[in-house]
Amino acid sequence: MQKFITLGEGHGDLFELEALIGHNASRIDRGIFLHTKDGPSTFILIMSPVRGNFQAIYTIYQGVLYKEGTGRKYTLIQEWCKAADIPVVEFSTRDPEDFYEREQFYQYITGVLRLNHLIPPMT
Repeated sequence: MQKFITLGEGHGDLFELEALIGHNASRIDRGIFLHTKDGPSTFILIMSPVRGNFQAIYTIYQGVLYKEGTGRKYTLIQEWCKAADIPVVEFSTRDPEDFYEREQFYQYITGVLRLNHLIPPMT
């Protein structure tokens, strides 16, 4: 079972992410940037499964400005992941605004991640 956990708003999300990477690097499977055509990007940090099949997926929901490889948050996250030897994947997705609720967007992303073998299949 994968569970999306949205980190704080504003700069709080960045501080929480830095602490997660700094203190739990050995439990982190990978980081993923989800870019959209016009809006801000979403970053997700996929943890390794624990206690059977529970897998936490931490997210900075639409909180990363990205313009052709630039943006301060984007750069910081890339640097932290590189320093902790965490692989980072990037790809384009549908805009979260296409969905009525955030949970629907997370369900869509779960399907995309499973199809690309970035998270385990349902059990």
